[in-house]
Amino acid sequence: MWRMEPRPSQAELEELGLFDPAAPDAADRSLLLNWAFDLGATLDELVRAHQTRTDSLGALLVDLVLRPPGPTEDLAAFAAGSGLDADLVRRLWLALGLPDSDISPVRVTPDAAVALRFFAGMAPFFGEDATFGVARVLGSSMARLSEALSGAFRMSVEVPSRSAGTSYHEVAGQTTAVVRDRIPPFVDAMAAVFRRHLVNVSYQMWSPDAENAAVTLQRTVCFADLVGSTEALRALSIREMAELVRRFEEQVWDLVSAAGGRVVKLIGDEAMFVLDDPVRACQVGMDLIETSGHPVRIGMTHGTVVGLYGDYYGEVVILAARLVSAAAPSTLVVSQSIRDRVDADFTLESLGPLELKGFADPTPAYRVMPLGKRR
Repeated sequence: MWRMEPRPSQAELEELGLFDPAAPDAADRSLLLNWAFDLGATLDELVRAHQTRTDSLGALLVDLVLRPPGPTEDLAAFAAGSGLDADLVRRLWLALGLPDSDISPVRVTPDAAVALRFFAGMAPFFGEDATFGVARVLGSSMARLSEALSGAFRMSVEVPSRSAGTSYHEVAGQTTAVVRDRIPPFVDAMAAVFRRHLVNVSYQMWSPDAENAAVTLQRTVCFADLVGSTEALRALSIREMAELVRRFEEQVWDLVSAAGGRVVKLIGDEAMFVLDDPVRACQVGMDLIETSGHPVRIGMTHGTVVGLYGDYYGEVVILAARLVSAAAPSTLVVSQSIRDRVDADFTLESLGPLELKGFADPTPAYRVMPLGKRR
């Protein structure tokens, strides 16, 4: 049975550089250290946290509150004693986006050990390539979600509290209380949303490629970006920049989701999204141009794409990306494949064949406008 180790003396803590009784924050740090030991922290964990960042006791408290009871291990120690292939374990850990370091404070906890065993068991079923692809998508998604949650808490709770003179010990208390009380239901909510998305994907039409190597789908692929965003962002304050990007992402997300599409990725000032129907896609593009507070340009095409680990690939994707680069501000530019499918619903103005990077022949392109409107 797992047991907590004996609590070190103050002299031991001083010797390891974990506590300085003469420091201005000595009383606050003493409370934090005792709290960490009460939650089951080991001396080794405190040293690791201190080596990572000198004011990292709050982060360690979050770890202690989040994880289930039981010992933690270095990745190498877990891999060696797990009965699994050690190289497979290490590669899975890295695919999940977690650090592989002897001094990293992010260790293999009992629940993380279960997760690694689960993914190792997936490999014979799905094959290693698919298993690692799914693991990388999960790692990327969870890292982004963690950054979003952490940033929201820091700016909404931690910064105002510290600005008001709240001690670090009290802020750490707020943080651990939120983690303890809110994260379990958040994880349940996340699982529910995942299940709904999985059902939604199950209804989509798809087919394998000729070699049965990947899923192929018919999609309207769209790229949208903020015009002149590099210059605009340089001229803005951090608050203004954050608000500009937030508004852009919110508008894209709301319009695409409402139309039954999917935002594939958001990369700062650019978004990639897909829809099944070119007419709805064009309407989303027009609505985005009309409602955006900053000029937006959009490139769009339709055809067969390769779906791989949650992203899309192929000539159709490349063409859409090239068309957005050729679009003027506040303009939606589409390919011939879109024109052929939306001609009855929109007015299309030929831009003539365009010379696009990566395409040997000039490519027909059209500007989309509301039906009956001409420039």
